[in-house]
Amino acid sequence: MNPIRIRNTYDLSGIIQGVGFRPAMLHLASGAGLAGWVQNRTDSVRIVLEGPQKNVETFMQTLKDKLPKNAVVNTILLVESITVSENEIIDRFSILPSFQTGVHSLLIPADLAICHDCMAEITNPSDRRYGYPFTTCVNCGPRYTIINSTPYDRERTTMSVFPMCDDCRREYEDPTNRRFHAETIACPKCGPQVHMEDTSGTLLEGNAIEMARSELLKGKIVAVRGIGGFLIAADAFNRSAIEVLRRRKTRPHKPFAVMASNIEVLHRYCIVTSEAEQLLLSPEAPIVILDVRPEIIAAGELPIDLISPDTMTLGAMLPTSPLHKLFFESLLNDGVPSFKLLIMTSGNRGGEPTCITNDEARDRLKTIADFFLMHDREINLRNDDSICVMRRGQPQVWRRARGYAPNPIHLSHRMTRTVLAMGADMKNTITVAYDNCAVISPHIGDLETPEALNSIEKVTACLPEFLMKTPEAVAVDLHPDMHSTKLGEKISKQADIPVTGVQHHYAHAVACLEENGHDKGLALVFDGTGLGTDGTIWGAELLSVELVGFKRLATFAGVPLPGGDSAVKHPARQLIGRFMTCGTGITDEWVTRLGISGSEAALWSKQCLENINSPITHAAGRVFDSFAALLGFAPAKITYEGQPAIRLEAAARRCRDTSIPDLPFSVSEQDGKLLIDWNESFGMLADTSVFKGKETAFAMAVHHAVAEAALKMVEGGLGMSSMRTIALTGGVFMNRILNEILVPKLEKMGLEVILHRCTPPNDGCISFGQAIIAGK
Repeated sequence: MNPIRIRNTYDLSGIIQGVGFRPAMLHLASGAGLAGWVQNRTDSVRIVLEGPQKNVETFMQTLKDKLPKNAVVNTILLVESITVSENEIIDRFSILPSFQTGVHSLLIPADLAICHDCMAEITNPSDRRYGYPFTTCVNCGPRYTIINSTPYDRERTTMSVFPMCDDCRREYEDPTNRRFHAETIACPKCGPQVHMEDTSGTLLEGNAIEMARSELLKGKIVAVRGIGGFLIAADAFNRSAIEVLRRRKTRPHKPFAVMASNIEVLHRYCIVTSEAEQLLLSPEAPIVILDVRPEIIAAGELPIDLISPDTMTLGAMLPTSPLHKLFFESLLNDGVPSFKLLIMTSGNRGGEPTCITNDEARDRLKTIADFFLMHDREINLRNDDSICVMRRGQPQVWRRARGYAPNPIHLSHRMTRTVLAMGADMKNTITVAYDNCAVISPHIGDLETPEALNSIEKVTACLPEFLMKTPEAVAVDLHPDMHSTKLGEKISKQADIPVTGVQHHYAHAVACLEENGHDKGLALVFDGTGLGTDGTIWGAELLSVELVGFKRLATFAGVPLPGGDSAVKHPARQLIGRFMTCGTGITDEWVTRLGISGSEAALWSKQCLENINSPITHAAGRVFDSFAALLGFAPAKITYEGQPAIRLEAAARRCRDTSIPDLPFSVSEQDGKLLIDWNESFGMLADTSVFKGKETAFAMAVHHAVAEAALKMVEGGLGMSSMRTIALTGGVFMNRILNEILVPKLEKMGLEVILHRCTPPNDGCISFGQAIIAGK
């Protein structure tokens, strides 16, 4: 007796468009002897499977184990199951044209780094794509940055203007070819092309990539149009070129990222763990923060003092596109030697978003670059390089962009409404959360310039549109003066939907908890700023958190911040505030040591004493800044966010003392909260003889003291809460030493410690937390 033949219809959701899912289904289903079809739809990918009932059911039960490497299936819904008679049998499995359903729930795939197969082709002289900088397949290439609408098909991307040649068409239609239904397929005959210009706009004749390599060898700076925007390239071993680049970008200290020709080069210069290597070679291929080998620093083999002067680490990545790979090695034997490392920093001016169009680059980068390497494949949506570090053997995202965004985060509960969350003004992202998922935009950046504000306005319009989700509420930060808050309120008014203000540190806490699958827990939220519900600046908080609200269990004692935001930029002001709080006078020695005038010291002291433009801050970030200023590690004026604390951590890592001094602090209770007071430490260190000659030991002591203060806060909090899960969030917890000291001690207390993994611990996670809270 023949087995019952059935025809089952399934709708699948997840990241399954633009990742080779349909070709894989054709191969798998045909190989399993099943008939039917697969189709991209705006709300799903639909699969119809026909065959013996047992075979169909087994196929679907094991499907998730056989997916293409970049595909993610979140849900499988059986839409229909029918028994098939002999005269209704489908004879084969096929791919149907895409279908617009009017409903949308599919997700936009992230851009993927060049795969091994495409890398081999562009360096193989016998391959027709030899040296072609836009070589891609179903496993790699742009997705999010070129998409105009969904379903994801070539005609709805910026590749639509490049008709396929006959050779590419044959590959596209061949089920055995890895470019079968690869929507970004192209070759030198039919695809995008590169060209080289100088800063006057003159088109330079010749091989554009080889000319660019030649100019890099001469020490010139080249702006390169990549997948998600422009990068600025320079020879990482040319001190003069790096000095010129720093001067032109007005970026004296902030680290530059580097790109290495291959993983072996990174092993030569950096300490690369097996986990870090796996991350560097992954389809996401982020920038990974690596320690430079001590022998490299000692020998001066790499100008690390210019590349990353404050940290002596490297933010390193591997070539993410064929164009980048071709930068490193000559294919024409033109006499330009291979490069090992190139500076690859964002193609922007300070505070602005990365340029994505050729015209933007011509206008905004002409005072930075000497030449432009451009192409004619348009970038529809901006996407920077992601940044990650390794924490306890696992990646932690610091900047969520290419490779990660806009992949969704699946929630532990279902949203009650669709929320558009606006994030904060620093390291801005926006989030659209709906049903049981949240989509975080790629990193937008600091909202300090008109260009940055234009960028967030475009993303807030585009992301809900691409997802086909109409916001039913807007979430913003409590601070009324944030640009993101003002824009959110404007959108709320225009759409006539409610707006919810969310306290900054509450959003931090919920973001970390939710991405780890928790809807409640304790949270240590340490950062530099954030308006509290009492009108002061918070930032050293132990919170007891649930989706319905939070309770503040402990914090640092408040101190004045003379000049407000100006004190953040000038750390000496912060130290004056500390000295005034602990009753220490400002001596001539300190005036000289801090490089300030006596009148400045007097003015700032008066501001603190008379409460003149001196908001109260509780922030842990300001504690690190003050200690950095006291020990001589902070600059007179910072040149990027977090610089004093970063220098303090770097100094601590140089410490070789076996005995670390103790820094005292006091613990008290006020209004039901535990307070940590640092007056004793600053009073003790006002006497410079205590720490002179032992600055690095005291830098390490600061980290131990802050960790001990956090433990005291948690010990007190455990007496007020039954929760035994604790999240560590906020920019201060990007500090590696603090994590290394604190996390094991918290675990010894019997706590489950959770860290950010797929969202950043800095303000890049704020929109995610806001969305969850507003949609509870």
